[in-house]
Parts: sequence; C-alpha cells; structure tokens
Amino acid sequence: MTRILKVSRPTIQRWCRDRKLPAAKIGKAYRVRKEDLDKWYEGKLIEAAKQ
Repeated sequence: MTRILKVSRPTIQRWCRDRKLPAAKIGKAYRVRKEDLDKWYEGKLIEAAKQ
C-alpha cells in the first residue's frame, strides 16, 4: 500500500488510527480492503479536482 499511495508506512498507520483511511484493526495490525481503498482514493481525487 505504501507504493500505491506513495507515503510511508507510519503515515498509513497514522491515517488508519485517526480514521482518515477506512481500516479495521485486527490484533495489532490494520487491514484495508482493496474496494474500500479504491473508493477512498477516488473520493480524494474528486476532492482535489474541485479545488
């Protein structure tokens, strides 16, 4: 996921913890479904296009 979003692993973990990224915490790890990531990313692209 770090390569897809081009951000560091700690950034992704922080986004998950802060609920900025749709994720479920399973044990100590966060899991993000591909479908949820795609929807989230698409929404971010739309937001950026509106600005």
